[in-house]
Amino acid sequence: MTVVSYQSGSVMVVAPQGRFDTNGGSEVERVLTDHMECGARQIVLDLSRIEYISSIGLRVILKTAMAMIKKGGRVVLCGGNDHVRTVFQLSGVMIMSFHVATLEEAILKVQEAC
Repeated sequence: MTVVSYQSGSVMVVAPQGRFDTNGGSEVERVLTDHMECGARQIVLDLSRIEYISSIGLRVILKTAMAMIKKGGRVVLCGGNDHVRTVFQLSGVMIMSFHVATLEEAILKVQEAC
């Protein structure tokens, strides 16, 4: 798994590529944790290049979201193929309203909250 990160104004965008599963989940978690430890409070997780997400990937997302809430920050998700959206819908992540369709929407949404 490859994980690209970049700053967009005050927002840290993290964009993993590949399979967000047992093999790639630890790398995404490490990158997200590093950004939080460095003070990031607005993170967008761009899932547009994810082919597949397992329960491990979902755990990483939920763990990160909870950690950010405790720190007064927020994570917003964007993108994702049909499989990713189905996993979110079945798990209730969509109901938690931190997933949007596009990167632009995600950046605006994460800035509104903080």
